[in-house]
Amino acid sequence: MKKSVLSTCMFVLTAGLCASAYATGGSQAADWTNQWRKDRDAALAKNPNLPYDPTSILVGCDEQALKTVLVLTGGEVIQSWRLVPDAYHISVPDADDALELLGLLKDLAGFKYAEPDHFGRIGATPNDTSYAQLWGMNNTGQTVNSDPGIAGADIDANLAWDVGTGSMSIVVGMVDSGIRNTHEDLAANIWKNTGEVAGNGVDDDGNGYVDDTWGWDFWNGDNNALDDNGHGTHTAGTVGAVGNNGKGVTGVCWSVSLAGLKIGSRTGSVSSSAGISAINYCVGKGIKLSNHSWGGTGYSATFDTAVTNARSAGHMIVCAAGNSAINNEVTPFYPASYSQDNVISVASIDNNDKLSSFSNYGSTRVDLGAPGSTIYSTYIRNNSNSAYAYLSGTSMAAPHVTGAAALVWSANPTWTYAQVRSKILSTVRPISALSGKCVTGGVLNVNNAMR
Repeated sequence: MKKSVLSTCMFVLTAGLCASAYATGGSQAADWTNQWRKDRDAALAKNPNLPYDPTSILVGCDEQALKTVLVLTGGEVIQSWRLVPDAYHISVPDADDALELLGLLKDLAGFKYAEPDHFGRIGATPNDTSYAQLWGMNNTGQTVNSDPGIAGADIDANLAWDVGTGSMSIVVGMVDSGIRNTHEDLAANIWKNTGEVAGNGVDDDGNGYVDDTWGWDFWNGDNNALDDNGHGTHTAGTVGAVGNNGKGVTGVCWSVSLAGLKIGSRTGSVSSSAGISAINYCVGKGIKLSNHSWGGTGYSATFDTAVTNARSAGHMIVCAAGNSAINNEVTPFYPASYSQDNVISVASIDNNDKLSSFSNYGSTRVDLGAPGSTIYSTYIRNNSNSAYAYLSGTSMAAPHVTGAAALVWSANPTWTYAQVRSKILSTVRPISALSGKCVTGGVLNVNNAMR
């Protein structure tokens, strides 16, 4: 640590210099937040593989200690969350210096922790192969991308749809790169925030976000949750592309309201703070289910607390287990590896009932498998509203489970997240490839879950 920095720290601690005003986030963020976002994006452009944001940190402390933290770091508060009291997202000139400095505050009253704002990645690469059937919904042994499948290696969605096909009253927070809300197979299922009046520049529903008519962009800090990557549109299609409309594909849940909660950049980076904001938004709007097809290996105490408090609010998150072919028992992958029971962690299987070659696994850290290899769904391409593509990843597996949860909830609207989760996990189809690789040892079977 630089001598001048250490001297400043000691001066503040001994002299009690702790007077500083701070701003809050949301739609009321000051103009300086635009510069912070530019600095963050510039750092990522220079190094897309950054493990955490070099321009901001997450701090747990009370308001009195916060004043000291801001003076020490030269920081400003970007946002705080009702969901995680006494936690602050703070912009700083240099995250490493700030974290080293705050490491000296262990004995400061009201100070709990300081941690990086970890970056994750959305985890799939487009595969521009020819059109094919949705083997994950109903596998008859058809060939997908020159790979013949095995009949029955699927989630039996076609049988589940005999029981029900969903309801627009069920809202799913798609915590991803946004959604192409004008896509021919998604537009009819985009969530409408009835508490907000479009275009009037007023926060009508009082949730801190102006004109959030169908979601929010937590990466750029505006109400335009339009997908500029493709990943979020793809996962949205698997959850809830419109069914029985004579176009493209169908989601696991034919009728559902998809909220666009954009937490990532065009190139696929996402941050813990944006993910926390998205969950905070869901809880504030009474949204009980969210899909998280992203992650990284950085543990966040702030995110952990957000998950715990979301659990208390009855909110469930479904997460991709990760695409590094590693054991999450050894190297946890977050948010999938948070241990609360409102988290469902999903591995990927292929069309031969095998664990996908890229999929993470874990006997206690991963809950079940779902189709994730060569999944065909809605996409973005050349400003088209009728684009589709194949992608592979646990990112594609998780939305199968999210769609199933939405379907089960639509059939049982008074159920708690715990009842929905239990139904999904207790009705899997056991396969040998997942024995010892996940908690249930089986693959999602939405037909069983709907019975």
